[in-house]
Amino acid sequence: MKLIFALIALAVTVAISPRVFTIKNAEAAYSGATVIGNKSSYILLKRLIIKAYLKKVPLKFKKYFHFWNFHFNMPYKNFNFKNLRINIADTRYSGYHTALIKIINIKNGEMQGLDAATFKTSIYAPVAVASETIGKFQIIKSGEIKISYKNIPSLNDGYFLNVKKAAGKEAKFFIAEGSSLNNANTERRRIINFGDRVNIIYDENGLILKTKGMALQSGALNSKIRVKNLESGEIVKCSVKSPKVAEVN
Repeated sequence: MKLIFALIALAVTVAISPRVFTIKNAEAAYSGATVIGNKSSYILLKRLIIKAYLKKVPLKFKKYFHFWNFHFNMPYKNFNFKNLRINIADTRYSGYHTALIKIINIKNGEMQGLDAATFKTSIYAPVAVASETIGKFQIIKSGEIKISYKNIPSLNDGYFLNVKKAAGKEAKFFIAEGSSLNNANTERRRIINFGDRVNIIYDENGLILKTKGMALQSGALNSKIRVKNLESGEIVKCSVKSPKVAEVN
């Protein structure tokens, strides 16, 4: 009877034991990377991944990245952190990422193992936002801009970290109050508009020729636009040099 009760108790204990992969489990799996002081190998590996990630992030944005939801698959044992080579792709956006962890033999450079860790990032940065509604093609003034902390999805959209960078830009379309200002919804101020009459400059081996033209596109200083030669009817590609001058490339 005692044996039966003992078996029942053991079964209950196994049934209710949590099957959670804890930090202690992680330390055991990475038996070659033991606890240093009060910092577990889990924490040290996480820091290595964050360091590898931030290498590819522009300096001005590094301090605005946040990391969490780390998950490790740890099938390898008996190695130390000097053996690890970490590679992470696509480090310029918020969301989930994968870190490839190569275990290298330091003596011969051969790969002994390959692991992966997943984690999540967010970018919470002080960016320029519209302090009031901005209309399409409106030139944005500094008084219409404020700095506000925002979760931004990607660095590729070119967010502005100060008012000066955003002031003087032209709105590509309607921008609602509170919206972030970036390269996706603003552009450099146009100095030539579609339909403007301009002087077309031809530079033929030092011989300067000038004729009348009409802009078929709008453009900012030094941007490329198409212009129609009003004398010949030819359409040429020009660089914007001033509000009245476009030079044939």
